Amino acid sequence: MKLYEHLPDRVKVNGKTYRLDLDFRNVLEMLEIIGRDDLIQGARERRALQCVMKRPPRHPGPVLAAVRQMLFPASTGSKAPSITNFDQDADLIRAAFRQEYGINLYREKLHWVEFSALLAGLPEGNRYVEVLGIRARPMPSPTKYNAEERKWLAKAKAQYALKLSEKEQRESLNQGLRDVALSLLALAETRGEDRA
Repeated sequence: MKLYEHLPDRVKVNGKTYRLDLDFRNVLEMLEIIGRDDLIQGARERRALQCVMKRPPRHPGPVLAAVRQMLFPASTGSKAPSITNFDQDADLIRAAFRQEYGINLYREKLHWVEFSALLAGLPEGNRYVEVLGIRARPMPSPTKYNAEERKWLAKAKAQYALKLSEKEQRESLNQGLRDVALSLLALAETRGEDRA
């Protein structure tokens, strides 16, 4: 977003303009609903839009897609592991905003774009940024000199690890089972070639 542009508060779809309330709380609730798998798609889209607008349209899919594109233009659908979770890190985020910006996230209304920019701009030295650094830091290969560093990092990573949701646990289990099956197939093929 350019510095001279106003914070977006509407989206235009098929010639019709829809007003939006993009307070960060509303957007976070919208994202939570989008991630639910206990609702059918149409109901999920409608409920997600109800978080950011008063009256969702009859066909919410295109409007929700436009809202998501506006709020997350660089989203690529990559499966890179996340190092933050707005639910689990809520207290750290609130404390960081209070410490760095004097903003009380319990009380103040903050547009999603502004919230995202401030979150991304948090400087080194506050606990939230330190926790993200621990989660993102790769475990160094063992050497005779880094046993203490590896021990400290393993303990810190365990302490601040993100808890997987039930859906993420199922996906992880399924991926693990697929990996084992592929390994067994590759082993069987290798043994078959050795016998031939």
